Amino acid sequence: MFNNVKRFLTVSIRNRENCLIRLTRKNVLSVKFQPCANTWCLGDVVYKRFYCHVTTNESNPTSTDLKNQQLKLYKQKLDEFLSNPENKKRFQLLELEVDVLRHNALKVPNHIEPKDWLNLLKSTKSGRRKYLEFLWRNEKTTENKKARKEAKQVERLAKIEAEKQIEDNGEIKYGLLHNTIFMRIYDTTINHFYNSKLIQAMMFEPKIVFDCSYENDMRQREIHNCAKQMALAFAINRAHVDPMALYFCNFNNNGLLKQHLHQNIPTLLNDDFPVVIEPKSYLDIFSKNELVYLTPHCRTNLIDYDPNTVYIIGAFVDKSVSLPLSMAKAKREGIRMARFPIDRYLTWGSSSSKNLTLDQSLRIILDLRHTGNWTEALKNVPVRKLKSAREYMLQQKLQKSMSLNTPETQEPEVPAMNFTFQSRKLN
Repeated sequence: MFNNVKRFLTVSIRNRENCLIRLTRKNVLSVKFQPCANTWCLGDVVYKRFYCHVTTNESNPTSTDLKNQQLKLYKQKLDEFLSNPENKKRFQLLELEVDVLRHNALKVPNHIEPKDWLNLLKSTKSGRRKYLEFLWRNEKTTENKKARKEAKQVERLAKIEAEKQIEDNGEIKYGLLHNTIFMRIYDTTINHFYNSKLIQAMMFEPKIVFDCSYENDMRQREIHNCAKQMALAFAINRAHVDPMALYFCNFNNNGLLKQHLHQNIPTLLNDDFPVVIEPKSYLDIFSKNELVYLTPHCRTNLIDYDPNTVYIIGAFVDKSVSLPLSMAKAKREGIRMARFPIDRYLTWGSSSSKNLTLDQSLRIILDLRHTGNWTEALKNVPVRKLKSAREYMLQQKLQKSMSLNTPETQEPEVPAMNFTFQSRKLN
């Protein structure tokens, strides 16, 4: 029985891998699936838990190579910036400020990269303090992870040495690296399985578009957050039961958004990456009649999910002021607009904004398509934005403030004693 089950799993996984390889070799997808392989950005982070792994070959450099080239690129930018004598003087003053903060035992990292120096030169005094503390926290986190990894390595080696010293009595050993009834499935096999699902979704499933044309309307930090949300949206769609075909339209090949996105997903520019990355507009790919722009600023609610409609999500992150840029663009291009019927199904908090992140919006669309129920789909809205959570937080704050303001149990008053010279003389 066990041998049959094991044989079935092995054959099914091989079929999935063969299907993926066959689809990519035969080039079943259109030319739009092929990203620009000649212009690739630099990255230094690999999220192995959610995204595809990097394969080592000449056309696809590893994350270490990307990191080294990124350091070299930022070093050249810093040298160009310091070629101006006034900028060099500012840089020397900034180095002196950092040394003074480090001497005062404040939260300042020991090593600062050229990329971070460029960001510090553009920031204000308060912004520099916050950014230095952010770099210090990242440095300490890296050091702690390295220490834990080394401790686990020492523990593992000690365990192996202890097992070697145990005499072999001829009994069967069970556990990791020994006999087991389970078949180990590696991360690469899981990645092939998920990627094959996405490639089939690109050919047969409905499509959803991320509009990446708002890069000039965002600051550097907002572009970084937008790239993180897009990477997380790709991971959510990849792991969903019923994934959709993702399109990144109006994608600037030389922009900062591509650089941060490639930093989060090192396999972004591979030929078999299961997302359509297009520098062209969605109007050049789809007809205008089948497009619907999802924006929270319009007045038309989205009633039901239509599989024949291509929904557009604006890849825009605004931390400070919520501007109706997506609605203005949809009106300018003559595209239909819709918003999620949040007010009909949820009681919104008074001081919370109705803007959702890109991954939350994609979750809602995926669950609405899969279940057809708005109540289930809107469970992806964060609870902190709802009225009940806001009232509970307010009650907790009131109770905390009242407990701080109430006087503690007063101790019995001690009669005042006269320690004058006259009192000591009478006693």
